[in-house]
Amino acid sequence: MATAFVLALSGPAIAQVAAPEPAPATVAEPLPVAEGVALDWPELDWPVVESSESADGEQVIGEVRYTVEIEGLEYADLDDQFRGLSSLVTGAGRPANLPQINRRVTEARDLIDLLMRSKGYYGSNTIATVSTPASASDAVRVVLKVEPGPLYTFKTVTVQPPASPESGPTSESGIELAESLLDIKPGAPVVAETVTASGEVLAAKLGDAGYPFPQISPPEVVIDHATRTADLTQTVRTGPRGVFGETRIEGEIQGFTPEHMQVMTRFKPGEPYDGKQREDLRQALVRTGLFGAVSVGPVLSEAPAPEGSQTIDMVATVEAAPVRTVSGLGGYYTGQGIRLEGSWAHRNLFPPEGALTTSAVAAQREQRVGAQVSFSNWRKRDQSLILLSDLSDEQQFAFKARSARVGVALQRESNLIWQKPVTYSVGAEFLVTRQLDRSAERTALDANATYFIFALPSTITFDRSNDLLDPTKGFRLTTRVSPEFTLRQGQRFNYVKLQLDATLYQPLAERIVVAGRLHVGTIAGANRGRVAPNRRFYAGGGGSVRGFNFQGVGPQDIDGNPTGGNSLTEASIEARFRSHLFEDSLGFVGFVDAGQVSPGTLPSFRSLAVGAGVGVRYYTAFGPVRIDIATPITNRRFSPRVAFYVSIGQAF
Repeated sequence: MATAFVLALSGPAIAQVAAPEPAPATVAEPLPVAEGVALDWPELDWPVVESSESADGEQVIGEVRYTVEIEGLEYADLDDQFRGLSSLVTGAGRPANLPQINRRVTEARDLIDLLMRSKGYYGSNTIATVSTPASASDAVRVVLKVEPGPLYTFKTVTVQPPASPESGPTSESGIELAESLLDIKPGAPVVAETVTASGEVLAAKLGDAGYPFPQISPPEVVIDHATRTADLTQTVRTGPRGVFGETRIEGEIQGFTPEHMQVMTRFKPGEPYDGKQREDLRQALVRTGLFGAVSVGPVLSEAPAPEGSQTIDMVATVEAAPVRTVSGLGGYYTGQGIRLEGSWAHRNLFPPEGALTTSAVAAQREQRVGAQVSFSNWRKRDQSLILLSDLSDEQQFAFKARSARVGVALQRESNLIWQKPVTYSVGAEFLVTRQLDRSAERTALDANATYFIFALPSTITFDRSNDLLDPTKGFRLTTRVSPEFTLRQGQRFNYVKLQLDATLYQPLAERIVVAGRLHVGTIAGANRGRVAPNRRFYAGGGGSVRGFNFQGVGPQDIDGNPTGGNSLTEASIEARFRSHLFEDSLGFVGFVDAGQVSPGTLPSFRSLAVGAGVGVRYYTAFGPVRIDIATPITNRRFSPRVAFYVSIGQAF
């Protein structure tokens, strides 16, 4: 007959099955915070288990398999954590001898005790039942039954100033503030780790609240075993409130001046001190890409301060990072072929933060070289001044164009540190271009013409999405306006190009997001034939209506060449699913796109070209890699049966 034995485990050592009763009288003792609450429980010797008996009375010696069952840990929500840490659980199902099982049960007891203490339960009982198998081929059954024991909680939490006057001033309002910011409240479990960490957390919160140099003494905790409660006393010296002084940078400063450092901050001298601004300034300096290491800290200033306060200087200590970058980008689109882009940049050629970037594009239907000088954080945080020029040669389905362009723009940018609700760009550009209108090549004597174009493009975006790179909730609304003044073959004419782009992101489940996009545009003031071919509206392709060639949606001539138009309509809807595969890095998409280009000024929703398809997304730190396959739903001349797109970033 199979036999079984029962082991009673309790507290830091082995005890009887029933937990010992607390002493009838109140016992007060200090809590050693760094080591946890010390509760004394009687110790018993651990029985040595070296063998067991089978149903036939024979000893089962050597290696056996065993199973583990656990009861009671779910009470404290610790079951999953214990299973992940316990060698008793991870070793189940593999051969082990009984002394090994004995040792693993001991370790499991200690781990359970530690985990229960982490939740505020002291003196827990763990009853281990090890049942011997009916035969040598059966598994040993180990059952752990946990009785949580009493939960100790804080009865009182007191925050007080130092008794010694030499410790410095602490106002009554400062004590009230510290008491409200302390993480531990009456009724909270007595967890040593929480008590230990509370002082550091409180110091950081006081810094955020305007006290840059608080002094937090080690907490005093007194345990009452009779009532299973504790009293905590926290001594705090807040010191005077701070006001901002100057901001300095030290180390390899990369040409940063005191004036530019003041641009980088979101505070001005004399404003109340706010500790959160330290991290904001550090992240802003890191984001410039000019520093490999950045630390920012407050120091007491020698400058005078208002009565009852102190002036605090912010000092950034930095190490320089490499400032030259070489980058490349590739993609493929049906009808457009392979597209390769490369660039070289010096991010601080004109310090501070004056960058030179040279770039080149080599594609089947476009070749381009250009240079750009940008001054980041120009006169204002997250504002850039950009000067650009480029030369291009395009051989598109609708036109051929050789162009030279120069431009300037002032941009208010969004970024991962501070995703702004409103961003904008205003600028000017001058373009000289020689273009052949393929759709007019047979009928017009001046199909090949030279255009001189001066434009004043501007953009404003309202962003209420929850993520800059991969939004899953919210919306974005972008308006683009560009008055353009054109001289063609000695004739002058003007028009305005207006576009509205709206996107919406709505989660349907934890990993499913529906995204929608509507894009409309119009050119008012000149008919299609007068507007330069590369300034007209076109639709079709990976960033427009998938399933069709680039510029493959809209009016066409008898040879299938796109004519372009004065108005544009595009609409898309995607269902995005992010799977658990490859550590949550793989996603899948189903989509439907529709669009139309019209010769008239008003956008039209008639005769929409519709395409549909599926895609894969591989999520990286710089955005998702996009692979889409689409097919036309509506029949159009010269459209492909299947279109294939590879690029970086979501379609919208």
